[in-house]
Amino acid sequence: MPPRSTMPGLVSRKRKTGPAKLYWSAASLSSKALGYPDRWIPLPPGASEAEIEDLCEAYAARLDLWLDRGPAPRWLYDGTIGSLCDCFERHPDSPIQEVRRSTAEAYGDSLKVLRATIAKRAVRAVAPIDARRWYRNWRAPAAEGGPERVKRAHDAISALRMILKFGHAMGYAECGVLVAGLAEMQFERGAARGGAMTVEHARAFIATALARGDSRGLSMAIGVATQFETMLRQRDVIGEWTRDAAGREAWAGSYRWDNIPGGIFRVRTSKSNGSKEVVHDLTRLELLWPLLQKVPQDERRGAIVKAYGEPIRERSYRKWYREIADAAGIPKSVWNMDSRAGAVTEALEAGAPMDEVRRTATHSSAVMTTRYDRAAETAPASVAEARKRARKTP
Repeated sequence: MPPRSTMPGLVSRKRKTGPAKLYWSAASLSSKALGYPDRWIPLPPGASEAEIEDLCEAYAARLDLWLDRGPAPRWLYDGTIGSLCDCFERHPDSPIQEVRRSTAEAYGDSLKVLRATIAKRAVRAVAPIDARRWYRNWRAPAAEGGPERVKRAHDAISALRMILKFGHAMGYAECGVLVAGLAEMQFERGAARGGAMTVEHARAFIATALARGDSRGLSMAIGVATQFETMLRQRDVIGEWTRDAAGREAWAGSYRWDNIPGGIFRVRTSKSNGSKEVVHDLTRLELLWPLLQKVPQDERRGAIVKAYGEPIRERSYRKWYREIADAAGIPKSVWNMDSRAGAVTEALEAGAPMDEVRRTATHSSAVMTTRYDRAAETAPASVAEARKRARKTP
């Protein structure tokens, strides 16, 4: 063989039988290579001296570039699932950088599960069947006798698939191998939610929230009443906090005081890129309009649903909803998001025409309404009247 210096990083390991196995080792060239993702690379058996020399020089040159780059970025992949989570969260080209903040936070919750349980597992050492065991462990009740956490387990599996696909996109073949192995495996998703908020639930929530006697209680009452009366999604009611490229926070939302002149609220919904517009006459909504009148004139600026003077954040809204709902005796099976399902159910049971309910809830992806579409303008008012007529006096 040529002198060792022509094969930088070459190491060999003797075997009981047969020729020694050859490897390229980053650690043999630099003590600063601890975080290098390819610290130990097996060289192909039967390779010629020239081929081994070329490979060692190429691997050494790649290591030199990595060392010259300075401190490793926080998203460096080292072969483990934990580092793959970091790559997915922090790499500038990750798909998580393109989704809404609330979606990114949901991904983050599942990544926490992966980090807490399998972060140190090397991707190349994982067999697809391992995911079956992980799923069972993630699904297990948080406490003895508690309910199984099917959604938690399914979301964690989905997150695992997602980060592996991104790892494959970054060029790591072992990630692609595992993605392919998981492709044919199915994991129980859990039954679709069937909860619905009733008008009794809505009234109990409002009364309990107002009994707090503070602005936060009033704001929560307005938020839930708006969702239940208008069939709008939570995001359309509380808006969304986002960050720009410089990391600065900004709030975006259409449910603002300056956007309800005379009680008329025009909104392009958050679904389907905001392509659907619906118009609500808030003065017709018997649960909501009296609540809006309780807000002092000098506070009618900016977002309508606030907390401590600024637009409420999604996590806080969900948390405070549950606190007030529990105090009001609303079952834990009735979530904040169920106000929309309850509103649609009440409207249909009240005899509101199906087409107008559909337009009000913006359910049909085939229908694109505009500001001047008369059916879209009048449907919410008609639906509100039908629901009001069907309600029993409390």
